Amino acid sequence: MGNKPTGTSGRSSDSRDAELLFGILRAAVDAAASGATEAAAARARTLADPRLGESTRDLLDGGVGTLLDHGLRGLWECGWQPRDVAEYARRLSPVARAYLLEAMVARADRHHPRERRDPRWQAQLDELAPTTTPPMSADDVVLSKWSSRRRLDRPSALEMAVSVLGLLAAAPALTPILPPPGGARAPGVRGTRDNAVEEKILGRIRALLAKAESTEFPEEAEALSAKAQMLMTRFSLDDALLEAAEPARGHTAAAGVRRIWLTAPYVGAKALLAHVVARANRCRAVSDDRIGYVNIVGADIDLELVEILTTSLLLQANRAMLGHGRQVDGRGASRTRSWRQSFLVSYATRIGERLTEAGAASQATLGEDQSARLLPVLAAREQQVEHLFAELFPRTRTHAVSVSNPSGWAAGRVAADLADLRQGRQAVGQRTSA
Repeated sequence: MGNKPTGTSGRSSDSRDAELLFGILRAAVDAAASGATEAAAARARTLADPRLGESTRDLLDGGVGTLLDHGLRGLWECGWQPRDVAEYARRLSPVARAYLLEAMVARADRHHPRERRDPRWQAQLDELAPTTTPPMSADDVVLSKWSSRRRLDRPSALEMAVSVLGLLAAAPALTPILPPPGGARAPGVRGTRDNAVEEKILGRIRALLAKAESTEFPEEAEALSAKAQMLMTRFSLDDALLEAAEPARGHTAAAGVRRIWLTAPYVGAKALLAHVVARANRCRAVSDDRIGYVNIVGADIDLELVEILTTSLLLQANRAMLGHGRQVDGRGASRTRSWRQSFLVSYATRIGERLTEAGAASQATLGEDQSARLLPVLAAREQQVEHLFAELFPRTRTHAVSVSNPSGWAAGRVAADLADLRQGRQAVGQRTSA
């Protein structure tokens, strides 16, 4: 595909060759987006034909870069954040996920400079940035250069790129919870609050939960997790008391949103756990089991605490569940899936009960004067949470999470008793409101 004479249409043969290549590339991406992986791979291999030469390779690199930019811009416009992309990209191979994340970070300045990005958005990019010196540039993630550093041959590199672009093309719209680069503020999103969280207290909470996750002794995990929940509740109430005492210091009862991603399988049961933790900490939750995430609506501090606690409990529940091994019935048929589903639903239900008890116990330690000052602050926060939840999620449905294995249910309840927290909520499902 070198320089050729101009055809009768007035367009060069190079132009026609480029259109043909881009057409094949787009067809490959469309196939990947629809789940036709074999057809996508076949088209990618066509594009990797070694007879096509260096100029063709450069054209394809440019086409991949253009579609990558277009795909990422489309996600930002549809409510996605960098951390969402990182979680969603776990559906890819490790190499493809690394390419997407490195390209996303390296190309971030192409359309919107750092000063036009919300600080929380930029913090997510910084968190995902590879630790390379000097930092990677947009040129470093051009497909040929990137694959050469990773020692990927051309067919593998193009198949990887097609899978990445297909993932971006297939991604559904999400509810906006942060303003995209250069965009207007999303509903409920505001500037970062001064001293929104006390890192020292959060550090203590994280340390307690980390010990609970790592210990081999259930009683110790229970004690550590319970202590963390008591500290969390007290921390949140102290913040509310400070708000009541100094309303002019910049505190606000306005609510915000945070998204927590869940890993398959048993996403519905895991979402139930996130729901009960949210409810116990004065937040609302709505989940989408098809994609695997939960949106939490609440005050800044409560959102931080809910994310920390939910992440820890999911780890503890998973470890306890896997510790029971595979399950079979009396005839030797596998009952593992129904057992684990029932285990997680039971675990979440019992955790909800215990979270409610822990929160009530913490609040009971307050004096009458403190309780009286807390009431209007907590009421204002609840009103803000309910208002934002209704604004962002006007149509929600409650779906039951099925339980069919009594043995799994019993084991899940025991595991929750040996772990931590409390509060109750019913089932969730795809886009379910707590």
